[in-house]
Amino acid sequence: MSLVGKPGYSESALGWIPAGWKATTLGNEVASIVGGGTPSKEVADYWGGDIPWASVKDLVGSRLNKTQDYITLQAIRCSATNLIPAGTLITPTRMALGRVAIFDCDVAINQDLKAIFPKPSLRKEFLFYWFQDNAERIQAAGTGSTVKGIRLETLREFGLVLPSQPEQEKIAAILTMVDEKLDVIVRQLEATQTLKQGLMQTLFTRGVGTQDSCGQWVLHAEMKTELSLVIPSPWDVMRLGDIAPLIRRPVEICPDATYPELGLRSYGKGTFHKPALLGSEVGNKRLFEIKAGDLMFSNVFAWEGAVAIAKPEDDGRYGSHRYITCVVDKSRADTSYIYRYLITPAGITSLSLASPGGAGRNKTLGLSALANITIPLPPLAEQQRISQILDGVDAKLKVLEAKRCAVKSIKRGLMQKLLTGEWRVKLDNPSR
Repeated sequence: MSLVGKPGYSESALGWIPAGWKATTLGNEVASIVGGGTPSKEVADYWGGDIPWASVKDLVGSRLNKTQDYITLQAIRCSATNLIPAGTLITPTRMALGRVAIFDCDVAINQDLKAIFPKPSLRKEFLFYWFQDNAERIQAAGTGSTVKGIRLETLREFGLVLPSQPEQEKIAAILTMVDEKLDVIVRQLEATQTLKQGLMQTLFTRGVGTQDSCGQWVLHAEMKTELSLVIPSPWDVMRLGDIAPLIRRPVEICPDATYPELGLRSYGKGTFHKPALLGSEVGNKRLFEIKAGDLMFSNVFAWEGAVAIAKPEDDGRYGSHRYITCVVDKSRADTSYIYRYLITPAGITSLSLASPGGAGRNKTLGLSALANITIPLPPLAEQQRISQILDGVDAKLKVLEAKRCAVKSIKRGLMQKLLTGEWRVKLDNPSR
């Protein structure tokens, strides 16, 4: 930022800062930094107690209340770990550099984590957001070829622009309000994801029923067993190959031409890859034309769940032998229904079983095995209704995710402005 000549600001070693603020370093404002250790895994009496023991893998958020591992009081007495009081700032100095977390319970830590105890001049809540704002700088200061770490001396040398304590508190309070808004959105996302999972389990096993004369959906009263699947009586169990046959639309290859290959985003656990299809390399590939609405499968790597529906903007683009293309018979099945079933746990299991010839990155789909995957198939109107219900949930998830991204962007902007003093806060009680 440039604040040259702006009234109320003065130049410092850290640039232009508000009058009354202090240009200092993290080390000058921290009373102590406490590390930890790992109790011996060979001593069973150290593990399985009721004391949370944190390592980097536990720093999955910034406000935490549990860990994956728990230890005993004996482990604390007989190892290098330390019990850190609830509400203390904890940050990694090896792996996951730049993260910061606060546990709302006493927690023991391992050697990769450090507990930060600031001096009275530095409010813990202000420091918490300073760490978040400086996460990228801390990451960049790490050293190491495979696992990066940062020396405490390096961390202590980081510049810190420090306002008065009342202003620190007000800045932290503003950012806390934004975090609370984020927490609400995250909880809504989690609840909606849970709702979706429950709906999918119910919809693909019991359906929504049949429509009566008034257009109301009435649940199925009778169930049957077909090919080991318990399904509503009006449903069938069909082979994928019978309702979505493999379609290849060969493209004549010109050696000197450039072919834009379809780049589908990842679905489920898998990822669509984009092999090179340029220049002379094209002559060694087989290309197939893609049409909007095609049901697409990735035919390479550990792609479990990598299935998608080609979008309108993909129409007329090309896929290589790395893709398998199916066209759903729309008189019998709804493409969205088939796609959604194939990304359920049952569908992903079926696709995995249709991928012989190795494990991990070497697995490829067997075409005959793919065609033989069995799918519980309701009447077409019920399939479409199931898709509509899940489309509605997905639309809600999309809105919530957009809100989450927007609030995160607002928070980033606020931290950059407030923590540097470019934007000043109005104190509730200026006389403090």
